[in-house]
Amino acid sequence: MPSDSLTLWTSPALPTVPDSLSDPAVISSHALQLRDRERRQIATNFEAGNYELAATFIWARTMALLKKQIAALGMEFIGELLQRPDVDEFSDVRTAVSDSEAISLARDLGMITPVQTMRLLHSQAVIAHFAAVENDPAADHDEIMTQEEAISCLRVCVQGVLGHEQVSVAEDFKRFRNKLESETMTAGAPEIVKLKSSPYFFVRTAISILLSLFKTSKSAQLEHAARNALLIIPTFWKQLKAPERWQIGQSYAEAFSDGRKDAVKGLHAVLLAVSGFDYVPENLRSNTFLEVASNVIAAHQGVNNFYNEPGPMRELAALGTSIPGPALAACLTAILCVKLGNPYGTSWAAQPAADQMISSLSKDRWLYYFNERFAQDRLILSKLVDQTPLSNWMGLVRGLQLAPDKITSRDTRVLIAATNSGDSGKVKSTAEKMFRASVE
Repeated sequence: MPSDSLTLWTSPALPTVPDSLSDPAVISSHALQLRDRERRQIATNFEAGNYELAATFIWARTMALLKKQIAALGMEFIGELLQRPDVDEFSDVRTAVSDSEAISLARDLGMITPVQTMRLLHSQAVIAHFAAVENDPAADHDEIMTQEEAISCLRVCVQGVLGHEQVSVAEDFKRFRNKLESETMTAGAPEIVKLKSSPYFFVRTAISILLSLFKTSKSAQLEHAARNALLIIPTFWKQLKAPERWQIGQSYAEAFSDGRKDAVKGLHAVLLAVSGFDYVPENLRSNTFLEVASNVIAAHQGVNNFYNEPGPMRELAALGTSIPGPALAACLTAILCVKLGNPYGTSWAAQPAADQMISSLSKDRWLYYFNERFAQDRLILSKLVDQTPLSNWMGLVRGLQLAPDKITSRDTRVLIAATNSGDSGKVKSTAEKMFRASVE
C-alpha cells in the first residue's frame, strides 16, 4: 500500500450524469459497461413504457458487475469483511453476497458515494417490491412502476457502477496484505500512523486481513503476520467494537480446534496482550446463528420477501433462545428486518418467530446492540426514513423502554430518547444523520 495514503480504492472520473438528467437514452449512453445492444434495449423499453422490465434488467446487470469487481478481492476475504463464516473461497459471489451487502462493501471500498449508497438501497427496495407484485397472483396488478422510479434507478446505476470503466478494486488490498505477511512493521510505520486517523472500516479491514493471514500463511509469512497483529490489534483494541473482538476470539478458537499450533501461538499472544480471552467462545455454534441470520436478511432483501422470510426466521428461532455473543449483532439486525419490514409492509407469517426471539432478549442484550452495532447498521438506519418501518420501530423499541443514559453514542442516545417520548420526526431526522455518517 502506498505510504502516503490508506485509501483502498479511488474512483476514476465518471461521465457527467447530473441528477437533473432524465432522458433514458442519454443516461444509457454513459453506461460504459453495457454493450451498445443493451443500451438500445433500455431506451426501447422506456419508449414502450416497459419501465419495470427496463429497471429490472438494469438492476440485474448493475449488481452482477458490482459483485464481479468485489469478488476480485477473493471470496474468503469477502467472508472476513462481512463476518460471514459461511462464505469461503468456493462460494459464488452471485448467490453468496446479497445486493445490500455488495452495495455496503462498495461504499466502504470507496467505489460509490454516500448519496449513491442511499439511492441504490432505495432502488433495491423499489425493484424488489414490483418484482414481488409481478410474481404474486393475489397482488394488485394495477400497481405499476412509474417512469420516474425507473429513471431514478437507471440514473443511480449509471452514476455508481455502469458509468465506470472496468477497474480492479483489489490491487491496494493486495499490496497491504502482502506487506502484512512479508515484513514486520513498527509503530511509526506510515501505514500504522495513517490507520490511526482512518475511519473505523479501515481498522476493521486491517483486523480481517490479519485474521485471514493466520488461516492461510505459513512459516516466515505467518511470523510477520503474527508480529504485525501483536502491534496492530493492541493499538486499536480499545476502539474495537464487540463484534470485531469476538471475531478475533473466534479465530483463536478455530485455530485451536484445527490444531494449527503456530497460529494459536500468535493469536494467544495477541489475546494475552489485551486481556481478550473473554471473547473466545466456548464452542463454535455461533457460526450456525450467523449463517441463518444472513439467510433471513437475504430473504428480506430479495424478491417475494413476505413469502420467503418465514422459513429462515423460524429456523433462526429454533436454534435456541440464547444467542451466542459473536452472533448477537447479526441476529438482531435480522430480527429487526422482519419486525420493521419495508415501505410496503411486513411478512405476517414471520412475525411469531421474530416475537419469540424478542421475548427472550434482555435489556442488556438490546443495549449491547445499540452500543456496539446500531450506529453502523446501515440496513436498519435506512429503514427509519420510511413511514411504515418507522411506525413499526416506534411500536417495538418504544415498548422496550431502554434507558438513554446507558447508551454510549450521543446520536443513538438522542434517537432512543426520541423513541421513548414518541417523537417519530426526531427519530427519522436522527436516523438520517446517522446513516449519512455511516457512509461518509
